[in-house]
Amino acid sequence: MFGKYRVLSTLGTGNSSTVYLAEHIRLNVYRAIKCIPKDTSPVSSLSSEATLLKDLNHPGIPIIYDIEEDEHFFYIIEEFIQGQSIDTFVSDQKISHELLIKFGIQLCDILDYLHHLVPYPILYQDLKPEHIIVCGNQIKLIDFGIASFFTGSGKNYQIYGTMDFAAPEALNGLPVTPSADVYGLGKVLQYLSSYAMEPCSTIFQTIIQKATAYDAADRYETVRLFKEALEQDLKTACPSVSHLTIKNISVFGSKPGIGTTHIAIALASTLTANGYPAVYTERNGNNHLRSMLQEHPAVKEQNGICYYKYFRGIPDYGQGIEPPDSKDAIYVKDFGVYQKDIIELGPENFNLFILSGSPWDLAQTISTGLGLSCLGNTAFICNYNNQSSAKKLAGKLGCKVYCFPFDGDAFTCTETKTDLFFHVLSFERGKKKFLNFRKRQP
Repeated sequence: MFGKYRVLSTLGTGNSSTVYLAEHIRLNVYRAIKCIPKDTSPVSSLSSEATLLKDLNHPGIPIIYDIEEDEHFFYIIEEFIQGQSIDTFVSDQKISHELLIKFGIQLCDILDYLHHLVPYPILYQDLKPEHIIVCGNQIKLIDFGIASFFTGSGKNYQIYGTMDFAAPEALNGLPVTPSADVYGLGKVLQYLSSYAMEPCSTIFQTIIQKATAYDAADRYETVRLFKEALEQDLKTACPSVSHLTIKNISVFGSKPGIGTTHIAIALASTLTANGYPAVYTERNGNNHLRSMLQEHPAVKEQNGICYYKYFRGIPDYGQGIEPPDSKDAIYVKDFGVYQKDIIELGPENFNLFILSGSPWDLAQTISTGLGLSCLGNTAFICNYNNQSSAKKLAGKLGCKVYCFPFDGDAFTCTETKTDLFFHVLSFERGKKKFLNFRKRQP
């Protein structure tokens, strides 16, 4: 195509266009090519979207690289967005209240950027889950097909947007203003809240009620005010990582092949999903992380950091790449098999020891565990839900031994894993009974 691109597959087809995945032959990078038929779309349709996007510079908006045409089609060559639509993302697993709010804040930032462009703001006008892409920790807004410049007086269109998410004034053919985007965002967050792990706060419900008011005058006047309300809810309803004493969690096992990496990844994913941002760092030299991620085509890699669903992790590159320095992150360090020199003591460090439940390994496991059981901030987990071995180990070690459940996907957050990890780490979570065993006192 145009002597530059090799079309690889179809990414999606809509009412007025088809989007293809293509490879730039010389640069060896992926691009998304939006193909718009000339016989169904006037020139203005292409020029409108391209004009809107070509000068935009925001991490939440795709980059426009080029515009082409031939006898039958217009083509917009865009940044290829690697990730999942947010409706697919939430259908895979429930989300925390904190993550829901953070999604909303990011969308507010994108819309606020559009609404304050000079000389003319841009109204997006088609907010819906299919147009929101989750790329690691970044939200991307795609498909600006019906977006338009806003001159201040509003503009009259017939029916714009999608029935469940478009503002009443847009559906009724009335002039639309930035308030229409406030409404659309409110409806999106309302939709996402049905996939939350726990009931959303009363403050959040009040925020959504105001944002989705039928009368535009009753809504937040700007998305900036909407964002401020969400940020206030974030402060009052969600945990703050900066107040946690634990900053580093070292995970290691009694022997190879007992699921140490799986549990470390599950821990990092679960913490992030519940509002405690975590970074997994591979320190074992096994490169298991890359092989596990190869099974998931939606993985995004940027600057040596891999992103997938809630997971953020750094494969073992040796000394080439260091973990990002963040005060608000918990670092989950996967050391593989236990070695004496990897123990990190102090109030900010927590050690998680994965035990082999195999009968023939009990002697070695107990020998290693006894030396660790007297340390502070150390917990023991027996993999594969091996309750019988957990009881034996707890009796020998004289401390609690937890059971990790059967788990097919380390990157998926579940209630069972959340309850287990939060209990082990003494993080704030709902009060439930947990599977653990303590040596009986005489």
